[in-house]
Amino acid sequence: MFERYTERARRVVFFARYEASQFGSRIIETEHLLLGLIREDKNVTSRFLRNSSSIESIRKEIEGRVEIREKTSTSIDLPLSNECRNVLEHARMQADQLGHRHLGTEHLLLGLLLEEQSLAAEILVERGLRFDAIREEIAHSPVGSASSSPDPLAHVILTDSLTAMLVRHGFEISKGHLSKASAAKAQADWQTARAELQLFIESLVDAVKERPGGDEIDFPISSGFDWRALRGLRSGLSDDDDLKFRWGLTLLLAEVLLKRFEQRLNS
Repeated sequence: MFERYTERARRVVFFARYEASQFGSRIIETEHLLLGLIREDKNVTSRFLRNSSSIESIRKEIEGRVEIREKTSTSIDLPLSNECRNVLEHARMQADQLGHRHLGTEHLLLGLLLEEQSLAAEILVERGLRFDAIREEIAHSPVGSASSSPDPLAHVILTDSLTAMLVRHGFEISKGHLSKASAAKAQADWQTARAELQLFIESLVDAVKERPGGDEIDFPISSGFDWRALRGLRSGLSDDDDLKFRWGLTLLLAEVLLKRFEQRLNS
């Protein structure tokens, strides 16, 4: 169902499920999808919701208009409401009609506006958003813009050099954990991605230590890497951006570790 979705669009649906659980809802409604859109893609929301106070007031309005129950576990599968399914179908049809190969957050916004009787559409219309005007603007936007094209890192997480080194030295366990983390990240399964990335770090450090000369290397990463030391660099990042920051730096440090290991073997 979500094969055509960009990474951002998939995360919108993921966050919608999270928002539903926070409201104690047993079903994902259009207002949860709207909150997921606002949480994930600030570019598209600020582009059309030009008044920042409107963005900030949407959550407060939703909280005031729906019943809030006890939070549900994020491990419980929540179905999409019929209105939500309609939104996703509207989004697909808009992407097709606009000739866009990929379905992005802007198509989800159009889908929300087309489900006119929904709470999400009502809130957006109250803030001056109109389907025809937004569709016209999207239609004249360059095809392949950031929101309309897939994130190239969504499917290619492992750098060629890092993968080659893992294979060359037979670090199959580490390679397996990194592959699983990569797949989880591509599916916006952040909990699994974090867990597998941590296992990758631990297994890689242990594997290097077990090899000749490995225990003499000054390890740039370890199972106890203190991310708090980088708090200043990460300040202001969203939860997802923070994970991407950690992810990219972890891969970089892993390459440094393995290059030092190779140098030790070749010395």
